[in-house]
Amino acid sequence: MRQLVGDMKMFKGQVSTEYLVILAVVLVVALVVVFLVGGFSGLGASSLETQSKNYWGGASPFSVTTFKASGTSLELQMSNNDLEQLTLTDISVDGASVYNTSTTFASGESQVITGTVAACGAAGTTFQYGNVTITYTKGTVTGLKEVGAKPLVGKCS
Repeated sequence: MRQLVGDMKMFKGQVSTEYLVILAVVLVVALVVVFLVGGFSGLGASSLETQSKNYWGGASPFSVTTFKASGTSLELQMSNNDLEQLTLTDISVDGASVYNTSTTFASGESQVITGTVAACGAAGTTFQYGNVTITYTKGTVTGLKEVGAKPLVGKCS
C-alpha cells in the first residue's frame, strides 16, 4: 500500500510538470503570433517613424523617399513613380496648403520640394504631420489626389 501511495505522488508531480511545460509552450507560441501579426509594432515614436518612412517610400504615383523638418520648413525628396509625366500642383498637411507651386516631374524623376509648415520644435523632438494630400495633374486630367494613409513622422533638425 505504501508503494502505491508513493507512486501516486510521483504521478501527480509528473502531471503538474507536464502541465507547466505545455502552458509555457502555448505562451511562447502566442507571443510569436502576436509579434508576427504586428501587435507590438506601434510601441513608440521610432517605430512610427519607421512605418512612415516605409509607407511614403513605396507610395504611388508620388513617393517621398526622405523628409525632414526644421523650423517652419518641410523638405521632401519626391519621386514620380508613374510611367507618364506628372505635374505637382499642391501639397497639403492637416488641411493646410504647404506647397502650391506647379512643378513638373518626368517619369522616374526625383526632386526636392520645400514647403512651409507650422514650427517643428526643438532639434531632436518628434514631428508628425497627418492628412497629407498631394494634388497633381496627369496629361489633361487636373485635380488628381494622392491621400496618404500614414502621417509624415520624424525628428526635427
